[in-house]
Amino acid sequence: MKRVMLVSATRTVSALTLRAIFYTALFIIVVIAHLSMTGFLRAQGWNGGVSLFASGAVVLGFVLLLVNLAEWVREKRAARLEILRMRQGLPGGPCCVVWKTGDAAEQPEDAMPWQLASPLRARYPKLARRLGVEGVTVVEFEIGAGGVVKNAHCVYAWPSDVFFEAAREALLRARFEPKPDMHVRFGASYRMPFVFRIAGASKLPELGLRARPLRPAFSAVRDAMEKLRRTG
Repeated sequence: MKRVMLVSATRTVSALTLRAIFYTALFIIVVIAHLSMTGFLRAQGWNGGVSLFASGAVVLGFVLLLVNLAEWVREKRAARLEILRMRQGLPGGPCCVVWKTGDAAEQPEDAMPWQLASPLRARYPKLARRLGVEGVTVVEFEIGAGGVVKNAHCVYAWPSDVFFEAAREALLRARFEPKPDMHVRFGASYRMPFVFRIAGASKLPELGLRARPLRPAFSAVRDAMEKLRRTG
């Protein structure tokens, strides 16, 4: 197949951004709790200095407990992600893929008598997207009766087989139809390259069809709020 199937995803929110949001929220909570507790103690008859010191000590203990709890959760989460990363064979840091046109995996356009009956939807592997890892895979498959894909297997996958699994799932959900005035032959095998790219991470040319882009949660919430404002 001459075209390359692009699967594009946007970057996830970085750990530094999440940490900044956490500490900003913690600061606001501390200020509110400190002022509220100081006012409560004064209402109970405590003098200004003692109530200020007591509320500060309680709030400080709460902050230390919360920070240590957050650090413990972060370490457990990092350990779990590391186990998943090793199981999936993903690199430990961001990496970009460069796909050259005219690759040996591509076939002449007339070698493919089938065309997609609907857009091909492939999802970017979640952990790879979180780690900033791009990838490429070439899937070889057959098309049976009804335009259903069968016998899909991996010809090439880099840097991990998770990209092949994502491409395979997309092909198994897809439906093909014969091109006009072309004879189809069942049992023939075809190859389709998939390139998984994170927006802004590489300079891959805009080739072929683009799968549905995935957006971070913040963008989805923003779009939902904008829709509510318009309907309101």
